Amino acid sequence: MVLPGDLGPECLRTEWRLEIHSQESKVLEFWDTFEWGLWFGGHVLYRCGGVYNLCRHENGTIGAVVCEEQAVGIRRSWRDFKIEPLRAALEEMLGLRALAMVVEGTFRLSRCDVRDGAGKIVCRLEWASVFAGKEGEEELQRSCRVLPLRGYEAEADRMVEQLIRHGATTSGDGPLELLLRHADREPRKYTLRPAFGLETETAAREAVGRIVGAILKIAVSNVPGILSDLDTEFLHDYRICLRKIRSVLSLVKDVYPVAKSRRIRKILGDLARQTNRLRDLDVYLLSRDEYLDLLPPRLRPALEGMFDDFSAEREVEVRRTISKMGASLHRKILRETALFFSEQTSHKHSPAADLPVGPLVFRCIYKRYRKIRKIAAGIGTDSPDEMVHQIRIECKKLRYLLEFFTEIIPKEEGGAMQKSLRRLQGRLGDFNDASVQQKSLLNYWEQKRCGAETSMGLGGLVSILYHRQQETRGLIEQALEEFCGASTAAAFKRTFKQPITVSAT
Repeated sequence: MVLPGDLGPECLRTEWRLEIHSQESKVLEFWDTFEWGLWFGGHVLYRCGGVYNLCRHENGTIGAVVCEEQAVGIRRSWRDFKIEPLRAALEEMLGLRALAMVVEGTFRLSRCDVRDGAGKIVCRLEWASVFAGKEGEEELQRSCRVLPLRGYEAEADRMVEQLIRHGATTSGDGPLELLLRHADREPRKYTLRPAFGLETETAAREAVGRIVGAILKIAVSNVPGILSDLDTEFLHDYRICLRKIRSVLSLVKDVYPVAKSRRIRKILGDLARQTNRLRDLDVYLLSRDEYLDLLPPRLRPALEGMFDDFSAEREVEVRRTISKMGASLHRKILRETALFFSEQTSHKHSPAADLPVGPLVFRCIYKRYRKIRKIAAGIGTDSPDEMVHQIRIECKKLRYLLEFFTEIIPKEEGGAMQKSLRRLQGRLGDFNDASVQQKSLLNYWEQKRCGAETSMGLGGLVSILYHRQQETRGLIEQALEEFCGASTAAAFKRTFKQPITVSAT
């Protein structure tokens, strides 16, 4: 029950005898990820007295403890925990994301027995107060739990009625919700695929402006995480956002003045290229366990030196990236880009600016699909890697178009197309990863001129990756047959082959 701020156990002494048995005060630190993976996974993780407790959360309250672990120091990743049930639960909800403290609060709890006139215990109470911060200076909520004893339910009901007469309520925000709101840290869903509120008749410039503005906000929201090097996903998502913005500007043409649009694309491309090496190193280090598992145990130690070299180089790249992205010039570029696409900024007329976005984009989608089919017709078992890479890029562009404008695409058709495209992209991505990884390993070997055992390990990895790449070719051909087959082609033609309606003015 939520109590008025000045209500305490004294309000019950007119009818009952209260015996306070224990009073305690605890500072709880609550931890979650940038994406609130635990919260939206129905759980809460808090640290108190060197113990991490994973609990269920119920309506903003801390529920039953699922598992706990005594820990010295800070735990950032699910890998940092030792107890297997806790590791497994956190791995599912955190993935590659790192933990960070989101809020802390002081919880003061008093437990007491309630006796009737005959001296019998008829009920137990828990009085709780929640304060912001570890000093406990500002009380956010006072509450009471009435715990009836068997055979004395009527007395417990009377006690509840008495508390209600004094202003208590049986509903309200939970203590954790209040702490988060007080700290302006309320959980919000994070997605790289936001809604843009588009309709078929929305003007093309307005539509593209909304898309770019929303994605740019996501990119900016990831910058603090990159600067703190909290986890690798911040840089990953930041780069995806820059790539998406550049793609929409190149795919939906003539919406903004060509020269300015080209300049924005170049600027964003330069920003992305500044982080290329850091992202490559992140990918290699994330693949460490997978790489080592591919080799016989005897060859694994020889490759530890390679990962040590990558780790050392990454430290240098992190400092360089932080210096670049923390500079005022980087912030200025992002602000000016946001201003360029703001609804308040006027631009010169462009041929497609005022066209309804639906027919315009549908034509772009159909054109992109036909280009993929044309390239696919020439791909076989002996096709060079460059052709596979080319079709992968074209598929990525098509996926972006389907994703950006999903709100105006018929749901059933669009869903089936994207599902088939994702399968194809998965195969193409596996092929490309194997190709890039082989080149990277060979390049490392040429630079280092490694010893015999390291060379054997690198050679073994390259052979395994080459074999994996060749196996993927057959899977790519199957996926291409499905995506470029007659039924899918008919669906694309039926859905997207529409003429552009040009205004008489």
